[in-house]
Amino acid sequence: MSMERKTAYRMLLFLVLILTAAYTLGLAGLLPFRVSYYITIFMLLLFVVLRAGARFSTAI
Repeated sequence: MSMERKTAYRMLLFLVLILTAAYTLGLAGLLPFRVSYYITIFMLLLFVVLRAGARFSTAI
């Protein structure tokens, strides 16, 4: 795994941790629920993109 990829995954991990905290606050009612809704959509898209990227990189 290249150094750039490790750095990118570390930044994504940091982003996901922040979004998870915001998602939890949205479920608890401290933030509008719409925030949790959009975070869920973003997380699903991120999963699909990373999964497709992993499949593409192993196919080469």
